[in-house]
Amino acid sequence: MSIIKSIWNYKCPRCRKGDLFTKPFVLSKPLSMHERCDCCQLKYESEPGYFFGAMFVSYIMTGWLFLGIIAFCMMVLGWGINASFAMLIVIAALLYFWIARISRSIFINVDVKYDKNIQCTKKL
Repeated sequence: MSIIKSIWNYKCPRCRKGDLFTKPFVLSKPLSMHERCDCCQLKYESEPGYFFGAMFVSYIMTGWLFLGIIAFCMMVLGWGINASFAMLIVIAALLYFWIARISRSIFINVDVKYDKNIQCTKKL
């Protein structure tokens, strides 16, 4: 599995088999993560505040995405500023949890090196 698939599927960065987030998705705890990988036992939050760095990933992603949405609405669709920002608010509300999860997944996959020789301790 490639790093892109690992990020997109929310998999452990070290073994790329275990899940990062608990399933199923629960709206009351949208960022609920396993403490450790079921497969390789990697501790996901290695220190308090570890995922603070994911905030910067999220900031960069949303900045460019939202700028693109506003530009598309105004330049291509010919909408005014108020209509464009109204659409942006709707899209931002719909994508909020996905952006938060994918940012954490990107951050940990960039930070932790993949080990192809890791042995699973549990059948998945």
